[in-house]
Amino acid sequence: MLVTTLEGYALKALIYLAEKKSRRATVKEISEKNNISFSYILRICSILRSKGILDSARGREGGYTLKREPSDISLYEIIKAVRKNTVEIRCDYGKREIAPCVPTDCISIQAWEKVKRRVDKLFKDIKLSDLILLKKGE
Repeated sequence: MLVTTLEGYALKALIYLAEKKSRRATVKEISEKNNISFSYILRICSILRSKGILDSARGREGGYTLKREPSDISLYEIIKAVRKNTVEIRCDYGKREIAPCVPTDCISIQAWEKVKRRVDKLFKDIKLSDLILLKKGE
């Protein structure tokens, strides 16, 4: 599994918002406090809002807040919001072109799918609140 910049920045933004509790944060504030480009954070917040993780308000007092408690938002949900799969199973075996996985031709596909199910369960068990505690060193 490759953790992309998009996922890393989404987590940073969500942890920042969770630590602010109920106060809203603008895209500019999230961008500056986390040293992430404005346009990238704007894209991330838009995605997370469309997936029901963030809430937004316009105007002078506007900005983004978490739509739910950090203990109700899983790492799985965050990853799935910004990309399609937590673990991508591809059968390219070093080839230049990515070949579609054909289960009848691949004896290891069941093993990889079992790994993916376990990783997904682990990600579902890890909540945003757990990540905040890890950041604080608790």
